[in-house]
Amino acid sequence: MRPSYYHFLGVLFTLLLSSNAVQSAETDCSSSIQNDWNVVKQSCPIGKGLWGRTPENTSGAFWVQCGLINKLPEPSFVKMLPDSIDKEAIVFRQEGNQYRCLVGPFDKYANALTARDALRQKPAFSGAFIRDAMLPDTAVPVQMHTSSTQKTKPEPVIALKRDYFEIANTKSPKPTSDERSFKNGDYVWWRATLQEATLACENDRMKLVSLSTLRAIAENPEKKALLPTRLPFWVAEQHAFDSTMMVPMPLSEESSLLVLCE
Repeated sequence: MRPSYYHFLGVLFTLLLSSNAVQSAETDCSSSIQNDWNVVKQSCPIGKGLWGRTPENTSGAFWVQCGLINKLPEPSFVKMLPDSIDKEAIVFRQEGNQYRCLVGPFDKYANALTARDALRQKPAFSGAFIRDAMLPDTAVPVQMHTSSTQKTKPEPVIALKRDYFEIANTKSPKPTSDERSFKNGDYVWWRATLQEATLACENDRMKLVSLSTLRAIAENPEKKALLPTRLPFWVAEQHAFDSTMMVPMPLSEESSLLVLCE
C-alpha cells in the first residue's frame, strides 16, 4: 500500500499514552511547505533505527531512511529514487543545516522492507535502513518533507559543491564552516556519518575509499604519516576502519568519522 503521512499520524497518536503526548506530537508533526516539500518540526518523532533487526511488532509505523543531505533538494530529486517510491512518500526532517531524508511511513514492516531493498539498488541510497517510530527516537533532531509534484530530470542528491584536499591519490572532502571537523597538522578533516560520507563521494562521481585502498595507504609509512591517528575512517564496505591499529571498528553508522573518496 502507498504510505500516507496522515495515516501515520493517526497510528502514532493512537499509540501515545497521554493526551498531553498526543497534543505535543500533533503540534510537532504539523507540516509546512518549503521548496515544494512538506517540512515538520525537528521534534516530530521518527523512532530508532533497526539496523537489520526485525521489530518485535511488525505492525506499527516504520520509516526508511534514505540519506542526510546539506540542503532541500530540487523536485527532480525524485528521479534518483526507484520507480516504486512515490514523491508523496518522501519526508525530510531538519538537523541543523542538514536534512534527513525519509520514505514512509509504512504501517507494516514488510512494506518498509520492500521499500528499503528497492532503495538499496540505487548507489546513492545503498545505506538505506528502517526506523521504528514506536521506539525512542535516537536521531539528531530533524525536519521532514513530502510533496506531489511531477517528476523531472535527475540532479545530484547533494547540491553542495565541495572542495577537496589530496591524500595519497585519494581525496578528502573539506568541511564547511558549520560542519563537524577535526584538525590534524595542516589539514582540517570533515567528520561525517556513513550516509553523509557515501553520498558526498557519490555526488562528485567518486566512491568511499575501499578497505584495501586505505589499508595500502596505512601500510606505507610516508603516506600513513598524513593520516590522523585519533579517529577511524568510513570505508566502502560500510563499516569503520582504524588506520592506526589496522582493524575494523564496530561503530554506529551515525558516528562522526573521517572521509576519503577515490
